[in-house]
This record gives sequence, C-alpha cells and structure tokens, in this order.
Amino acid sequence: PVKRTAMGRVRHEGVVFAPIQEGRPLVAYSGDDARFEYIYKFVTARPYQAGTTNGDILDEGTLYVARFNDDGSGEWIALVQGQNGLTAEAGFPDQATVLVHARLAADLVGATPMDRPEWGAVNPNNGDVYFNLTNNSRREEADAANPRAPNRYGHIVRWAEAGGDHTATSFTWDLFLLSGTTEESSFNGQPLTDEQIHN
Repeated sequence: PVKRTAMGRVRHEGVVFAPIQEGRPLVAYSGDDARFEYIYKFVTARPYQAGTTNGDILDEGTLYVARFNDDGSGEWIALVQGQNGLTAEAGFPDQATVLVHARLAADLVGATPMDRPEWGAVNPNNGDVYFNLTNNSRREEADAANPRAPNRYGHIVRWAEAGGDHTATSFTWDLFLLSGTTEESSFNGQPLTDEQIHN
C-alpha cells in the first residue's frame, strides 16, 4: 500500500473516478464517511497517458472540497495553502498541514457538512456524479443538501460539473433520492408523491 497524501487525510469511504481521457488530468471523487464531514474532489497535476501513467499520478494535484449552495449551485473550493484563508496565521503554515488536517481546512473554507458521505458513482453517458449520504441522527438543522433533521435514512445527491468538465470548479446539483419509509420521508418539506416513491 502507498499513502496518497495529496488526496487528503480523511476517512475515505472509497474513491470513484470520472471517465478517463487521454491527455487530460485524472479526476477522483471521495466522501469522508463521518457525520458532518465533506465530499472531496482531487484533480491530478499531470495528464493521463495510456501505457505510462501509474498510481504515482495521484501524488501531485489539487484537492477540492464541495460547497452546496441553497440555490442549486455549487463550488469546489481549493484546499491549497495560502488560498481561501488557509494561511500560516490560521494554523496552516504549509501544504502538508493542509492535507494532513484536511477536515479542519474544509471547516475553515466553509464547505458544506454532509450526512456521512459514502460511495459515489459517475454516469458514463452524461458525466453526472451521484453520492450517497448514509444518515445523520445528530443533525438538528436541515439545509438544502441535507434536507432532513435528524436524517435517519439517508439520501443521494447528484451534480453536473460546469460545461461537463470534471476539472471545473463549479457545478449544479439536486436531490436525486430520499430514502426511508413512505410515512417518514418527505421531499423538500412536502409529502412524497406516487411518482417519488420507489419500492
């Protein structure tokens, strides 16, 4: 095993890759599987080259954390020392500190705390990204991306990167699915309709 510190030290629940394109950076998404933690994206510094690229490509790149805005827009905030408030004065004297303390860095830059982000998937046809939020019995205040408090059953959030480019720093998102019983689930504060219920 090789530590890939550039991808951040968090409780990675797995890593899913965007479709690989020759001559373009690799893009990897991961969730930090804990209550009120974050969804991350890693974009490699070097492009993928068939036949020569190996796992070392994951040693250099930019780590981003997601902010889900209430209006359905989203931002990928770079966790880079010297940017977005990640300064020595704030306790981040170098990039190694940012990466080893990625959770604290994500707190500082104002990422959206999620309900235990776990696995993800990328639609190979249109590039949409799906991420499962398992549950969060400790959530007391709902927000747009985590619409139930407490969240006993979990949900799935979906987003599309700007221009269909997985290296983009902005996206649009929506709630793809809310899990749970028909009696206890709701969608945007409203009862589920027959169309929203899947058995």
